[in-house]
Amino acid sequence: MQAERVIKTSPPGVRRARDWVSEKAADAGFTDREVSELALVVSEACANVIKHAYHNEPNHPINLKLTIDEVRLVLVMRDFGATFDLANYRPPDLDVPQEGGYGVFIIRSLMDEVDYDVSDQPGTTLRLVKNRRGNEPVSRTPRSERKE
Repeated sequence: MQAERVIKTSPPGVRRARDWVSEKAADAGFTDREVSELALVVSEACANVIKHAYHNEPNHPINLKLTIDEVRLVLVMRDFGATFDLANYRPPDLDVPQEGGYGVFIIRSLMDEVDYDVSDQPGTTLRLVKNRRGNEPVSRTPRSERKE
C-alpha cells in the first residue's frame, strides 16, 4: 500500500496527518500500541517541523508519503523550511527534567529507523520506519470492518 498526502503547518494539519497515518496503520494490521506510537511520532515530527523548519508560521506544506508492506511501514516527511541540523542535536538529560526538547528522543525511541536527509535544499526529508513484529499476524480486513 502506498499513499501520499500534503498537510499545512497548523494544529488541524497535524491532526489530519496523525489520523491519516493511524488509520492506514490500523487497517494494515498494526497493533493498537504500534498505532498509538505512530500517532505520537507523527505529532512530534510535525511539531518539530512547525517550530524549527517554519518558525511557527502557519500554512507551509509538509509532504507525507506512506508505504506499508508485509515487513514494515515507512513514512517519509518532507518540509521546505530551515534545514534540521543533526550535528547540533543533543538528546535530553532525563535526570534533569525540562520543558520541551524531547521530540527527536521520542521519535528515535519509538521507531526502528530514523533518517534525516538534508541533501535536497531547502528543507529536510525525514524517513521513519516501523517494522512489523514477527509474531503479529497481518490482517487483510480493514480495522473498520473487523469485529474485535
